Amino acid sequence: MTDMVQQEGSTQKKPKWILIVAIIAIVLIAGIFTVQALVSTSTKEDYFLAEKSTFEQLQETFESRFQDELAWKEHTKEHAIESTYEITGQTNDLGMGEAGPGQIINNANITVDTALDTSNQKAAANISASMAGIELNGIETYIEENDVYIGLPFLDDIIQFNGDDLGKVLQAADPYYFTGEENLDFSTLFNEGPLPEEDIEYINEEYVQYLYEELPEEAFEGEKEQITVGSNDVNTSKISFNLSEDETKIILKNLLNKMAQDEKLQTILIDQISYMEFVDNTVADDQIDSLKEAFTEALNQAATNMEQVAFPDGFQSTIWINNHIIVQRELDFQVEYQGETIELTIDGTNEQTDENQTMTYNITLNDGYTEETATVQLDLTDNDGETEDIISFSASDVALTIELNQEKQDDGNKNFERSISVTEFGVPVFALYWLGDAHYEKDQMTVDHTFYAEDGFTFNQDTLSIFVTEEGTTTDNIDIPSSDQVTDLGDMTGDEIFDYLETDVADQLDIWLNSFMGPGMF
Repeated sequence: MTDMVQQEGSTQKKPKWILIVAIIAIVLIAGIFTVQALVSTSTKEDYFLAEKSTFEQLQETFESRFQDELAWKEHTKEHAIESTYEITGQTNDLGMGEAGPGQIINNANITVDTALDTSNQKAAANISASMAGIELNGIETYIEENDVYIGLPFLDDIIQFNGDDLGKVLQAADPYYFTGEENLDFSTLFNEGPLPEEDIEYINEEYVQYLYEELPEEAFEGEKEQITVGSNDVNTSKISFNLSEDETKIILKNLLNKMAQDEKLQTILIDQISYMEFVDNTVADDQIDSLKEAFTEALNQAATNMEQVAFPDGFQSTIWINNHIIVQRELDFQVEYQGETIELTIDGTNEQTDENQTMTYNITLNDGYTEETATVQLDLTDNDGETEDIISFSASDVALTIELNQEKQDDGNKNFERSISVTEFGVPVFALYWLGDAHYEKDQMTVDHTFYAEDGFTFNQDTLSIFVTEEGTTTDNIDIPSSDQVTDLGDMTGDEIFDYLETDVADQLDIWLNSFMGPGMF
């Protein structure tokens, strides 16, 4: 009976261990790639400088492929931008019929006008469409800091509400599902990324630097070694990074205790959960408190149970460095807990020439019952501005391949072909293609996009192609609706919001729909 209780308890703890492992992985990976520049005076520093240089070299390679797009993105951070997207379709599939769906697709048109002013936290979008003789206009949205404005083609006024009033509005629409305490900060949409710069700096200072200082200098040993990478013999600096089982336990236990007591880290992680689940971001304060409590409890339990975890071989990582770049890697990490063993191994090579770079990494996970290997491979080629890049991910009998090909011309012009394809047992299953002809200038851009898919049997470019013409230009200002144009739901009580939705909105919607379909249809 006691054994059954213990087994039941251990089963309940496994989801929390998954969380702990994920958090540790994130912190360790962040430490590898964001460790600060150091003066090369020790083998330990050489190891992490090589990690940093290798990551930065890959980053610079991909940035060079997309330098026009990145320059335009930087321009949009400092200037208000207006963009127009014209979307049309084309089908040559006779099976759709001349007067059927094919005709509708070939004659349909959707226009999306957007505006974005990141520095002043303003955004706008307006959608219009024409399809089968029906014109649709007046779908518009505006955001100014935490205020949202929504215009619909059947409403005389524009609806306005603040993110702090979201719960009240949602509860009026569905009182059985929403509590009324939900809120959302729409201004986060203007953040460049999910993690603010100050949070990155905090994690870097509190955890990356902490981990670096905790690692003993004697764990790193270096020597010279000639190896073969691809078809080339390479002279390298070999650095072995080995932690004993006791050292691994101490470092992880101290890290877990530090994280468990860090209220700011808890807040950062809760914010990330909210950001990643933006659509369902209606977390009430009591739910946030519960998440923080579960986070702290899981970390404390993990630290307490660390003595029950075994790392038979400690932590072992070896890298071979040539010209400050890692050209070969081997890593092995084995964990034993409650009679179960999990082993992670990583081995990879990074071969570079003047025009080509081929990086291949094998990641193997063995849980004592099954062994699965995933392979990541990058084949990057640059021939005088004409690039051909292939990135593939494969595991078992399934492979995902991304191809990025482009040809740069003068005066900011470029042509590109991009695709994502899936194969199973070597047989093509599905592929999505994206072709483009782009022109970038300092304050404006135009891109003609073509999208189509293939399944290897019946679906191809002739079946359906989608064309998008994108134009962007700098603007002076984004106009937000004035107070006399809006109905502010934030000024209403819950009952007033319910009555407004059930009467004014519903009645105008009914009139609008009947204008298309005829009286009495709705």
